[in-house]
Amino acid sequence: MYNSLYGTYSGRTSTVMYLLNRGIEWSITATDTAIRTAASSKDTIRIFTYLHHREDTMMLYGFLTERERQVFLELIRVSGIGPKQALRMLSGISVEELVTALDDGNTDRLSMLPGIGKKTAAKIILALRGKLKLESEDSVHEEFSEIIDALVAMGFERKHARKAVSEVSKNETNEKELFREAIVFLSSK
Repeated sequence: MYNSLYGTYSGRTSTVMYLLNRGIEWSITATDTAIRTAASSKDTIRIFTYLHHREDTMMLYGFLTERERQVFLELIRVSGIGPKQALRMLSGISVEELVTALDDGNTDRLSMLPGIGKKTAAKIILALRGKLKLESEDSVHEEFSEIIDALVAMGFERKHARKAVSEVSKNETNEKELFREAIVFLSSK
């Protein structure tokens, strides 16, 4: 419904920021980073939003980047993780660090986040491992993104699929052969 809002910061509580836009003050539940960044800005800012609708309430969640919102949406798809818990997680860890912890299966790092125990951390890793990409990885492997996605769909971890494609692409440029060689590479490991 709403992709983003532009406005000026007009106040806050512990988890909510107020954004003034053309005479309307929006109440946006946001990450600590988004609230601090908005509070320090005197200019018009853009906040990416997600409207969470339940039968008894509607909450508007805000993020500094589209990437942060995308990770939030993936987190709330995990059974047992609601919007408030996902927001607390993103307030306690950067998106890049979260994706790295997921890909590495680092339950210790995830269980350090507020409200996340070892079992919940393992459940999140099981659900999201290899499904999220780091932004820098997107640009590096953009040429072979379809091949990497196909390998992930076959059950290989994203970081291993990227490594295989990187290694095989040094000697092979034909996409069909590259795909086949990447499968051979992954299967031999």
